[in-house]
Amino acid sequence: MKRLPLNLLSTLFLLSSFALQTAVAAETSRPNILFIGFDDMRPLMGCYGDPVAKTPNLDAFAKRSVLFSNAHVQQAVCAASRASFLTGCRPETTGVDYPYTKEFETTFIKDHPTITTRFHDEGYFTRVIGKIHHGSLDEPLSAPIYKRFTLHGHILPENKKLRQGQRQPFEHPEVADNAYADGLLADETIKTIRQQKKNEDPFFLAVGFFKPHLPWNCPKKYYDLYQTSEMPLAKVRELPVDGFPWSTYHVAVNAYAGPDPSNENILKDKRSRQLIHSYYACMSYVDAQFGRIIDELDRQGVMDDTIIVVWSDHGYHLGEQAMWGKSANFFLDTHVPLLVYTPTLKTAGETSPALVEYVDLYPTLTELAGLGTPDYLEGTSLTPLLEAPDREWKSAVFAQYPRHDREGFVVQTKDYRYIEWRERSEGGPIGEILGRELYDHRTDRYEARNLAGEADFQAVVSQMSQQLADGWKSALPPVSGKE
Repeated sequence: MKRLPLNLLSTLFLLSSFALQTAVAAETSRPNILFIGFDDMRPLMGCYGDPVAKTPNLDAFAKRSVLFSNAHVQQAVCAASRASFLTGCRPETTGVDYPYTKEFETTFIKDHPTITTRFHDEGYFTRVIGKIHHGSLDEPLSAPIYKRFTLHGHILPENKKLRQGQRQPFEHPEVADNAYADGLLADETIKTIRQQKKNEDPFFLAVGFFKPHLPWNCPKKYYDLYQTSEMPLAKVRELPVDGFPWSTYHVAVNAYAGPDPSNENILKDKRSRQLIHSYYACMSYVDAQFGRIIDELDRQGVMDDTIIVVWSDHGYHLGEQAMWGKSANFFLDTHVPLLVYTPTLKTAGETSPALVEYVDLYPTLTELAGLGTPDYLEGTSLTPLLEAPDREWKSAVFAQYPRHDREGFVVQTKDYRYIEWRERSEGGPIGEILGRELYDHRTDRYEARNLAGEADFQAVVSQMSQQLADGWKSALPPVSGKE
């Protein structure tokens, strides 16, 4: 056999060594992922323009991120929303309403692995801390789940001995942050970050805070940030004019002691302000826990190696449309906060007005991490918007919510929100139209009047109905947002 010249052997060795080093560098430079969520949090933060909220940590983080002002979930209830964005598929595909179905838990995720599973399979250290799923899901993780889903409610002895319906929907004792669950979740997240600083593998931490979900319990110092008399009341506290009785349904505070705010029974101002005060207090409480985690990332020097996505599983009504809860098809139900940070972000502090959906989160993270994106995903990566937040994007976003023997299907555009109620039983085939709702967001952001029956809006109704029928694929950005 002919021998290669020594200088050529040396060159090949150097090239192969360089290739190996490059591969190792690429492997070790994979970004960490912090996927951090809140429960029942509507965008009532300073960074979203709310004049009352005391959310300094989220506000500071917004200056380092791109803030999405028009983000929406696919269904405004815990299980359906989480099943959707954790698998990158819409509710019609996952088949999940509330709670997780057995078919979803045992069969669907085998062919549609959750985003946590995907990163685990790519060699990431993965851990779930707090409420990420709303159901039992057996997915591979690098460390045990910390604190499976529980409301972790009242801690005062006088409340703990009472039944839920006898307890008030709030309490604010003088206790440490980790007397309640979300303080413990922050403690555990910080502990995990410190441990992973020594680990060669990048981490994917899915952290799910419980607040501001009911009961609105938190340490007194956060309650003391506000005055009850200064709490803003809902802009529209009645059912929409010319709306339908089935449009509203969920009145979560009915599970607790106090006046019954069932639909069409508007709470008195004093009671409403008390509830809103406690909701804001819980916002400030989880804001503080979020700030502790971000401070730890900075302290450990890993912010420059970490992608962070901040989300909430759906919106919430605080008296609007005679509702105290979610589980409906109004704008307040699906409209959610969304903040995305990357270490190389050149548009930090900018706001994107683009219509985006939580089903977009899965492909966004796989693309940012340099992983392949499954072709079955039903969202669109938001990476082009991170580069140019005001670029042309989706023409509409979509949502849905069932109500007994009917289901409301939603299409939201920049100017209008259209809901088409159709006959349907337990996820069966879609039947005839039972009702329509149309809200003009140019003049009626809080959806006080249903315009679907008015003669002047029939052309809009026809157009929106066709857009709904055409579906989400017809609303995608031009060339997926890429030039």
